[in-house]
Amino acid sequence: MAKRGETKNVILDAATAVFFEYGFEASSVKMIIEKAGVVTGSFYHFFPSKELLFEAVVERYLQEYSLRISKIFEDETLGLYEIMDKFIGELTTVSTMYYDVLQGDKLHWTLQYALHDKTIERLIPSVVRMLSRFEGSGEIGKVIDLDDVTLAVLLVRGFELIIHTEKKKDMSPEAIMTIKQKMFDYLHKFILIGTK
Repeated sequence: MAKRGETKNVILDAATAVFFEYGFEASSVKMIIEKAGVVTGSFYHFFPSKELLFEAVVERYLQEYSLRISKIFEDETLGLYEIMDKFIGELTTVSTMYYDVLQGDKLHWTLQYALHDKTIERLIPSVVRMLSRFEGSGEIGKVIDLDDVTLAVLLVRGFELIIHTEKKKDMSPEAIMTIKQKMFDYLHKFILIGTK
């Protein structure tokens, strides 16, 4: 017999696979239960609804995502533009998953909001640490006099707007390069300036 934590993880794994294959709206609890190989009671013991299960899947993904982002921002061998290039690559990858795999633009607005809000919440501490690092070394200066948390929020929200505006268009490698360029322009002209 599977342990409690194992059953919950089996359900989360199955839900992730089903959501990725069919998107949130087209996925059903029945599909997830069948994929997980658990009984209905076990499912509802851990997750009272598909929406709460989706939130748990997102939370688990965000934990993994946060670790990847933290590694980028805390890599002391990388310069500012190398960090931002890797960060923008991660944002583009996550955005592609959101639109193409989870069909995020078809999710109920409350789920969209929660997903965006949680993503931003996870990114801010890493961006703040990066800003502090480069300000401390004199490699950057602020165009506007704001605390690092506010500046990090503006930076991440600006990137988010660029991605979501462009995401509804062609996402060829050339289009991704255009997105990156817009983000670097935003970074350079409106948020940060190099001082070295």
